[in-house]
Amino acid sequence: LCVKWCGEVSNKFHMARPLAPMSIFGMLSSGPSSIAYTRRPKGVSMRRHARKMQPMKSLVKANLQEVSSLTIIVEDPFRYAFMLPTATAVSTSCQLAGIGGAALFSPIFLLGFPLLGPEYPLESSSAAIAAALLTEVFGFASGLTGYARRGLVAWSISAQFSAVSVPFAFGGALCAHYIADDPTLLRGVYASLMIGLSAYLTLSPRPDELEALSEEECNVEDLLDSTSNASGVEVCTLTTSKNITYTYRTPARGSVTSIGATGSGSFLTGLLGVGVGEVLLPQLVRGCCMSLPLAAGTSVATVVLTAAAAAVVQFTALASSEGSNVISVVPWDLVQFTIPGVLIGGQIAPFLASRGAFSDEDIERFASVLFGLVGCAFAIKAVQGG
Repeated sequence: LCVKWCGEVSNKFHMARPLAPMSIFGMLSSGPSSIAYTRRPKGVSMRRHARKMQPMKSLVKANLQEVSSLTIIVEDPFRYAFMLPTATAVSTSCQLAGIGGAALFSPIFLLGFPLLGPEYPLESSSAAIAAALLTEVFGFASGLTGYARRGLVAWSISAQFSAVSVPFAFGGALCAHYIADDPTLLRGVYASLMIGLSAYLTLSPRPDELEALSEEECNVEDLLDSTSNASGVEVCTLTTSKNITYTYRTPARGSVTSIGATGSGSFLTGLLGVGVGEVLLPQLVRGCCMSLPLAAGTSVATVVLTAAAAAVVQFTALASSEGSNVISVVPWDLVQFTIPGVLIGGQIAPFLASRGAFSDEDIERFASVLFGLVGCAFAIKAVQGG
C-alpha cells in the first residue's frame, strides 16, 4: 500500500532528487509534501517502477516490525494504593507507641518495595528516606491538631527545644546522602537504629512510670519561691480548653545534657527520620515536670517542626543532585496514598488511646518485637550485601 501510494504521488509531484531513506516514523510525521520521491520515467509502467522501489518496501516492512516489537510501559497511578491502609495502620501503631512513623516507613520503602517487583522501588535510597520524613510530618501534624485544639501544647517550650533540634536536623539531612549512597552502610545504620529502638522500648520506663517518677522528683509549687533567676528556670501554668490547669517548669537554658540529648536525636531525625521524639518526651516529663498529656502535645509540636525542616533539606539536596526542582523529585504517586493514610491514623490513635483499647504494655511489647525483627532484617541484608 505504501509503494502504491508513493507511486501515485510521484505522478503528481515531479521531484528531481532521489528517494531518501526514511523510517516509518518520519513518513508518518512529515506527510506527502515533505517526502522526496523518485519521478517515474515516461514509458515505464507502474508495476516496473514499483519493482525498482523494492528497497523502500523492505525498509517500510522492517520498520513496521520494529513498531510491532516495541513495549510501551505505562505506569499505573494506583500501584501504591495498598499504602493507604498500610500507612493508616503504621501511623496508628507508631503514635500509640510514641515513635516516629518514619521508623517503619523507611524499612517498608527500602526493604518491602523491592520484593513487590521492579516497578515499586523508589529511584534512590535518599528518595525513600525523604518520602518517609514527609509522610511522618503529615502524620504528626494530624495528631498536633488534636492536641492544639485541646490546649495541650506548651508552645514556648516547644520553641525552645526547636531552637536546638532544627539546626541539628539540618546537619543530619545534609549528611543523609552520604549514607544513602552506600547500601551496606545504610542497612547497618538502620539495623543499629531499629535494634536500639527495640531495646529502648523494652528497658525504658513506661509513660505512666515516667509520670510517677516526675511526681516524686518534681514539686513545682515549692519552686515558686526557691527558683533562682540565674538558673534560667521559671515556673509556668497552662489552662486547657477543658479548664484544667497544668503547672510545669521551663528547661534550664544552656544545659549541656539537654542540648546533647536533643541534638543527637534531632541529627538522627534528619539523617534517618527517627530520634527526636524519643529523647524529648522523657526530658519534658522528668525535666520540666509536665503531665503526660501536655508533654506528649509539646513533643509532637517539636517533632513536626524538626521533621519538616529535615524533609525540606533532603528534598532540596535530592533536587540539586538530579538537576531538577523540588516539586519534581517528590514521589507524588506514593505520597498521594501515604499522606491520607497517616492523617487518618493520626485521628484513630487518640481515639483508641482514650478508649483504652490496648494497654501500654501490649503496645510497647508489639512495637519492641516489630522493631527488633526489622533491625534483624536490615542486619541480614547488610551482611549479605545484596
